[in-house]
Amino acid sequence: MGDLIELTTVPQAKVAFYKVPSGGLKFDIKGSEGAIIALAKEININHCDYLIVLGHFFKSWIQKSYKDAVVENTPNLLSPDEYRSFWILWDSQSIRVGKAGESNPFLCYKNVVQPLHYVTFAVKGGRTPISWRFELPPEIPRPQLKSLCGGEPRWVPVGNQLPHGAVIGGYENGSLYIIRANHQGALTPGKFVPSEGLAYIPWGSVAHEKEDFEVLVGYNYIWVASSEAKIPVGAVVGGFSEYDIREVLYIGRAKQGDHIIPGKVHPSHKVCYVPYEGRECAHREYEILVSLEVNNRCSNNIFYPPDIINTGNPRSIDSDEEME
Repeated sequence: MGDLIELTTVPQAKVAFYKVPSGGLKFDIKGSEGAIIALAKEININHCDYLIVLGHFFKSWIQKSYKDAVVENTPNLLSPDEYRSFWILWDSQSIRVGKAGESNPFLCYKNVVQPLHYVTFAVKGGRTPISWRFELPPEIPRPQLKSLCGGEPRWVPVGNQLPHGAVIGGYENGSLYIIRANHQGALTPGKFVPSEGLAYIPWGSVAHEKEDFEVLVGYNYIWVASSEAKIPVGAVVGGFSEYDIREVLYIGRAKQGDHIIPGKVHPSHKVCYVPYEGRECAHREYEILVSLEVNNRCSNNIFYPPDIINTGNPRSIDSDEEME
């Protein structure tokens, strides 16, 4: 048995690669449409080598980057209510995609550039997330320090006092704790100031006071130096933006004068916003909170931007025609 990986991809999410040396993968999908699997010879910030798009407007296809594609009609291929199982096999002759329990593929792309060692997952267009399950071959064990168990970051509603294990995220005339609160449709990370009994979140150029909020609890994490939109794999998700797509926000902190203030990392803005003296202050260089237990089978150290997966609608070719 290998390692079972479960994840959810959303539109315009950052990209994580996984190493698959076996030339094949079994996976499950739950979602309405437009599931993308990308294959690559190596981790490359500029592009992936092959794209497999499943169930987009009743069609599925395999496409080489910037080339024509093999396209097939596939109505009712995916479901938002249940997981459906598939397989992919690739070698120097072809890439083949089929349904679990069926030996014949419903997609086949011929003449494949080898070797292909990495896979990543995404969503094509729309606003609907896709849930994935897949199994990776086991890694050869290596001696390493054992992580503390039970300290994974989690969010706890605050009552009359801070919960045990609340995370100290900075200092401003005293310890500051990491919180998140709802505001204008967004769920935004910020700071709790014990001496005032109030929390503050950065939003719309202003530091907003909050009395109803959640505090981060746990200890199995580290702070990692970063800048702009460089998001480390395993970064702790703190919330989401207020817009329809609901961009993922991460937990960051930055130096503000002589203080260290926790706040939100907004990837599309390429900054960490912190609440300070009534203002929302932006910092291009910051630290970001990373869990030691999240996604440790991912092959890249930072998430890559979603535009490395070019998902334009393909120009169909006959499925029996060989590609260059």
